[in-house]
Amino acid sequence: MALWRIRTAVEDRPGGLAGVVDVLAARGGDIVGLSIHTDVSGVVDEFVVDIPGSHTDAVRALAEHCPTGTVTAVPAQRRELGDDVTRALLLTARLRAHPNRLPDALGELLLADDARWTNLTRAESADETAPGTSMLVPVGPLRGVLVVRSSRPFTWTESSRADALVRSVMPSAGPVPTDRVVRTTRGLGLSLRQVREADAPALRDLHRRCSGETVRNRYLAGMRELSPRMLRVFCDAERGLTLAVRPQGQEEPVALGHLMYTLDPGVGEIAFLVEDAWQGSGVGTALTRALTVIAADWGLAEVRAETTLANTAMLRIMRRFGASVQTQSGTYVHARLPVAEALQTGLGEQTRRGGQFARLMSQG
Repeated sequence: MALWRIRTAVEDRPGGLAGVVDVLAARGGDIVGLSIHTDVSGVVDEFVVDIPGSHTDAVRALAEHCPTGTVTAVPAQRRELGDDVTRALLLTARLRAHPNRLPDALGELLLADDARWTNLTRAESADETAPGTSMLVPVGPLRGVLVVRSSRPFTWTESSRADALVRSVMPSAGPVPTDRVVRTTRGLGLSLRQVREADAPALRDLHRRCSGETVRNRYLAGMRELSPRMLRVFCDAERGLTLAVRPQGQEEPVALGHLMYTLDPGVGEIAFLVEDAWQGSGVGTALTRALTVIAADWGLAEVRAETTLANTAMLRIMRRFGASVQTQSGTYVHARLPVAEALQTGLGEQTRRGGQFARLMSQG
């Protein structure tokens, strides 16, 4: 006896499914699993069948009853016999503890050959042996998971299941604070706006007002002027997002916040530059919270920061949000912050301060 996963379209008429069952029963097939899918071709049934001997005759007979004439059969494992809903719930529970393993969970849910993070602005193209054998599952505006399965095409139902799994584990972050107002723990309103090339003069002035120590803490090197190349990086959506921070009602920026993609899948890098006169007023904490919310919306599992031991304010903020901090080469510091944990920390902090979390982000 051998287990096979057999997929076939079923005629949309009374008795259509019974005809398929009769074909399998006549050849000694024992149906031990059944799921119903919808797709462009209509209703598609997927059976897990225990068949004695060769499955070839059963597949040939099913093709004669199939409206499209196409039947696929791939070997199945006994571990695949669990109910689809139960398997999805177990995967959801696992992902809540390890959200960075989303590609692995999607691969397991869809019984795929491969699943990996990809940037939606430069989506990878899989080597497809047949149409529909790769599927892109969006996780955020710029991030997604590319799932590949060469044995049989993905159906609309499987696409819906994948999307539901992603949404079930996305942290509840609220609205993304781009072009919005956030408030510091002291109640100071800060206007956040995505940096544009037209902001170049204001950003250069901001850098000139910052002390040499502040600039070195941000860039790990001295820099007198904001170069045109750096400005292009700040404005490049494929690299990430840069927010200019202005006190509510004012035009001059007093800080910059960055959330940039890294080469590590599911990981972003955060950094910020706060003008000396505004340091110690809660701007860095508010920026960290806002950038973490955006990271959650993008589907990132972790954000990291590179700084120095001298940047005590940055290290204090990262530790407050739950980051692990590791010193490298005696001078530089590598901080790793799980996004889900950071959001929970931010929510708890706001709750302790009198339920202000609901007012964290108001329409600007």
